[in-house]
Amino acid sequence: MLKQTSLVLGAALAAFSFQPLMAQDAAAPAAAEVAAPKYSDAELTEVLGYMLALNTGLKDMGFGPEDADAIAKGLKQGLTDAQPSPAVMAKMQAFQEFMQARAQAAQAKAEAAAAASAGGNIEAGKAFIADLKAKDADIQTAESGLSYKIIEPGAEAKPAMTDTVLVHYKGTRIDGTQFDSSYDRGQPATFPLNGVVPGFGEGLTKVGAGGKIVLYIPSELGYGNSPRPGGAIQPGDTLVFECELIEVNPAAAQ
Repeated sequence: MLKQTSLVLGAALAAFSFQPLMAQDAAAPAAAEVAAPKYSDAELTEVLGYMLALNTGLKDMGFGPEDADAIAKGLKQGLTDAQPSPAVMAKMQAFQEFMQARAQAAQAKAEAAAAASAGGNIEAGKAFIADLKAKDADIQTAESGLSYKIIEPGAEAKPAMTDTVLVHYKGTRIDGTQFDSSYDRGQPATFPLNGVVPGFGEGLTKVGAGGKIVLYIPSELGYGNSPRPGGAIQPGDTLVFECELIEVNPAAAQ
């Protein structure tokens, strides 16, 4: 419970610090400094409650304005008590089950929404790859469903999935939207092939050091219906990676 409380307060404080930074970044360099508005402690404490409601996932778990009085009552008691009361501790098991059920329902709802939005992207990805293959006979498709085009085969020896590789790459969606690039960072990436999404790892086993390859990774071999929230990759996306395998470091023998 203490850990959860720390996370909540951290989220609220992060929200407070974010707003001034945004305002500072947006201000014109020559603009005159304006004194910050004066607010009472009560007004700022009200903002604390507001940010707690936004940043703790309460809405996602189905809590609404009708629950505010009960939440406020518990919050007031928690701020009053020096330690959890026996009455509260007696309800803890039921409370944990209550919150778990709410969280599971919220997750199921989010997954259903992601699956619904993914359907169109999955079909678009299939059509995209089919069109490419119809125009380019050099594009191959592995048994796994991964499609790829070898630009340069590189060294004869190919990496194993247990090896670590040094790679330059650029990743885009099928509409050309770039979501990642080691070239832009000016430094190749190092990672074990079994530590990345399946299609990316498998694809790099098709070339040796010095090889170049373009990977067309269907959703099921990429991030599926659960890409990183807020990122450019959408549920069901087929991903395109242009890769240059620079170096292979075989796994140490066991």
